[in-house]
Amino acid sequence: MTGLVALTSGSAAETATFAEPRHRAHLDAVVYTGATGNSIDDAAAVWVPEGTPKRRLSRLAPQLEALLGRGGIVLMFGEQQGGWPRSLRWTFRPVGGAGKTRVGGAWLGTEVGAAAQALHHHGVLEAPDGAEILLAAPDGPAVAYLHRPTSGGTLMVSTIDPLAHYGHTRAPASARFLAAFLPWVTTTLLPGSLR
Repeated sequence: MTGLVALTSGSAAETATFAEPRHRAHLDAVVYTGATGNSIDDAAAVWVPEGTPKRRLSRLAPQLEALLGRGGIVLMFGEQQGGWPRSLRWTFRPVGGAGKTRVGGAWLGTEVGAAAQALHHHGVLEAPDGAEILLAAPDGPAVAYLHRPTSGGTLMVSTIDPLAHYGHTRAPASARFLAAFLPWVTTTLLPGSLR
């Protein structure tokens, strides 16, 4: 089983972000979503970046469900309009929130939490019962949460979009977030044998 696998639709932002040596060091593979036959079946964790095309996400949904079912991890970012997972409840809000969100859960008192707080978001999430709120809008709804459903696995969902901003402009706030987030995933979320 491999560790963290990133999905890519081949966008310039994804290509630049995943080619960055500091980021690539935390990735075991980058899988192109446009090709049939590419598999994420042996991944322990999959990063679904913001902007992943809906059709491609729908095609990968059975593999992502299977990953969660065997105790794996799925990390999702950005505007959540792809229809997966079916339990996801996302509400659009105009871009905003940078510096106004509240950090909680496993991100409280961490560099990844502080870095996330500096980013804007693209809406809010209705966190499932039992989910750990990592980042919340000032009025309370989740901007990022960590959920461990009874069916298994770990799902981290956020409406921030660090990859797009890093990949297009090398935005310092996004660079700071990715520099903290990827080590957090590989040292905190991934099972010890895959670190």
